[in-house]
Amino acid sequence: MNTDHDRRGFLKRATCAILLNTALKPASSLFSDAPKKPVVCLFSKHLAWIKDYDHLAESTASLGFDGTDLTVRPGGHVLPERVEQDLPKAFESLKRAGAPIAMITTRIQDARDPVTRSILKTASSLGIRRYRRDGEKWEGSRDPIKRIAELQTRLSELAAMNKEYGLFAGIHNHSGFELGATPWEVYELVKAQDARWMGSNFDVAHATIEGGLGGWRSGFRLLAAASRIQMLALKDFFWTKQGDGWKPEFCPLGQGMVDFKTFFGYLKEIGFAGPVSMHFEYGKHNRPQPVDEPELLAEIRRDLARLRSWIRDAQL
Repeated sequence: MNTDHDRRGFLKRATCAILLNTALKPASSLFSDAPKKPVVCLFSKHLAWIKDYDHLAESTASLGFDGTDLTVRPGGHVLPERVEQDLPKAFESLKRAGAPIAMITTRIQDARDPVTRSILKTASSLGIRRYRRDGEKWEGSRDPIKRIAELQTRLSELAAMNKEYGLFAGIHNHSGFELGATPWEVYELVKAQDARWMGSNFDVAHATIEGGLGGWRSGFRLLAAASRIQMLALKDFFWTKQGDGWKPEFCPLGQGMVDFKTFFGYLKEIGFAGPVSMHFEYGKHNRPQPVDEPELLAEIRRDLARLRSWIRDAQL
């Protein structure tokens, strides 16, 4: 018996098995610090009037959130030009209070922008692994495929920088008239990139606005099959007649048109275990004032309790 030959063969087969197993895992599980269950986060935009990080952290934790989706963008809780000084301060305050930063929302588009490296480097040094990338404009193009092709160099460069710092960029499907309004457009934007570094920040309400019957379902499955969905944005809406047309109007969770029962069933199927950023785009939340804080916080608690019950029912 050739012992060395057998040993080499065994090691080769074991290595192949490990590589195959890694390839089949969802992208979210490739991060060593990936959570085992969804992390319900408050989108810090909805406490925009709170500027002090300790106060922000205490308020977020007292509401019952697991974590925070922190705004790192112009007008946000951390200004991009001050990310190196202020993101660590916010991180420590939120971690200490028990609502750590699970993701950040940015205006990042281009790896060539000097502020991009500062944000990614600082976030990576703190152990933050996911960020919401800014959306794309049509820039006068009338051809979606042509415009998507024009953006591939920019996306590839950003994916390479994400790999360098170990971060995932989620593109938000925002309904309306910008590129990426539907999950299918997001898929076309990111399909050439490694799913570990770029994919979807899936918003089921916006997806439902653009594809209320079956479109949101097929879009979700397309992105999920490619292990692209690592982050979620959650809100609800209904259509309302305004003048001669119809427009979507956001509302409290469970009072609108989003099929959350089916959606959470889909999340169960794929074993989703990433940040769930709760958005509150209705009523006074659109223009929050300090005087409205008690009312706003009560509505946030109510919606959070409803979301918790859905997560329990779905056994996520």
